Amino acid sequence: MPQNVMSSLLCRAPQAICALLLSVTLADHALAQDATPAQSAIPDSSASAAISTAPRTSSSLDGTVGGRVATIPSSPLLPSDGAGAPASAPRAGSDAASGQSAEFAARQAKLDRRSAENQYRYDVAQHNCYSHFFVNHCLGTARDTMRAEKSEIRVDQLALDEEQRAVHAQQRDENTAVRLAQDTAAAPQHAANEKANQATYEEKQRQHQLDAASRGATAPAKEAANQAEYDKKQADFQAKLDQAHNNAAQDAAQRAHNVGKFDDKQRAAAEHQETVKQRQAKAATAAAASQAAAANAASAAAAAKPASAASAAGK
Repeated sequence: MPQNVMSSLLCRAPQAICALLLSVTLADHALAQDATPAQSAIPDSSASAAISTAPRTSSSLDGTVGGRVATIPSSPLLPSDGAGAPASAPRAGSDAASGQSAEFAARQAKLDRRSAENQYRYDVAQHNCYSHFFVNHCLGTARDTMRAEKSEIRVDQLALDEEQRAVHAQQRDENTAVRLAQDTAAAPQHAANEKANQATYEEKQRQHQLDAASRGATAPAKEAANQAEYDKKQADFQAKLDQAHNNAAQDAAQRAHNVGKFDDKQRAAAEHQETVKQRQAKAATAAAASQAAAANAASAAAAAKPASAASAAGK
């Protein structure tokens, strides 16, 4: 088979099994190469018979390749037997329930593996059909075989689901019966608790009524005391208010007296300032008159000196 044909056929398969298909295809190609010399040695007269009787090297649906059984290699995508089972099944209340859960998990894992292997065989057969002459017939046969196996797996899956539902229903009924028994066993204790709670409630109600009656008996005296205290507070407040009004009136009279005194001081200061100005003006006038008289006397004395000097010279 040419390499390009192999590549095209591999591209038809899902990507998850391309590696596996490549290994199967390479083995098919190697077997075809090994069978080619034996076929070429057959005479031409019996070529058609040899071709019709020679085993085909392509893989059939039953997993054979070139007349030998093709083993399906393990793949990380295919779960192994028991791989899907949990490591430790949770206890469902008893060891029997735990054992049933583990059994169901193992059977489910086996069904999952059968489904994966069926799909894998179908993909391999579908790939190998493209090397047959009747491709459509081969594909139809592969599809029918895959569907038949899938139908059987589906029947087993439905049976498993039905068993699981029955077991779950039984466990649910058992749990319901256990809870009912527990409730029945705890009924006397619940009744005793209910009776104690009722007694406590009634006691609290009686205490509440006593407190209300006590408050009602002491209410008038308390109201009278509260009213007296309120009246006293109001009287004290009124006295303080009147005292504040009196103080305000006194403060206003004092402020008016202070304003009058301040005005008198201002007038006295103004009169004193006027008197000082008049005295200063008189003193300035007197000083000017004295300076003028002194100047006149000096000028007269200066004029008298030349005359006396002249008379003295004449003598």
